[in-house]
Amino acid sequence: LLEAHGFTPVRDFFVMRRTGLDDIPDAPLPTGLELRPVTADQHRQIWEAECEAFQDHWGARARSEHDFQSTFGRSTLDTTLWAVAWDGDEVAGVAQVWIWPEENATLGVERGWLERISVRRPWRQRGLGRALTAAGLARLRDAGMTEAMLGVDAQNPTGALGVYERLGFKVDQRTIAYQRSLDGTPSLTTL
Repeated sequence: LLEAHGFTPVRDFFVMRRTGLDDIPDAPLPTGLELRPVTADQHRQIWEAECEAFQDHWGARARSEHDFQSTFGRSTLDTTLWAVAWDGDEVAGVAQVWIWPEENATLGVERGWLERISVRRPWRQRGLGRALTAAGLARLRDAGMTEAMLGVDAQNPTGALGVYERLGFKVDQRTIAYQRSLDGTPSLTTL
């Protein structure tokens, strides 16, 4: 229907699921990096590192103070689940891990979400994304969850899709972004 009206598919996105968290592959951090507990005074630095890492993401936009508050001002914020990798005083990468109790109660599942996984450019292609994802899975397992979900841009240039597949995630849902020019200005819709 969209294609019949001049829209062209431009991007695929997947919601992926990993059932069972008892067999998480070993994925050590790259040499020189360490995971540290998140403290409130680090929130801004973690946020800025994520913003920098996601600037390469397709469709990236500048993040606002409202976006910061939407994450760090939540009453449900539990950063003990997060995996933040540090290289000295620098944030190298982050896995935001969340559990949504209402969703789990409604669906009758014990599920956690790896909401945002980011690795800054200097630390890419060293296994950090894999290590952060595995650490997030372990934190969900330790919190009593039995499955994990995440979303991914299927054409992500950093190879995120392959990392998640090798860690046992499978495609659960697919959406497609379509684009059409309106008066010379591209318009985007996602299904």
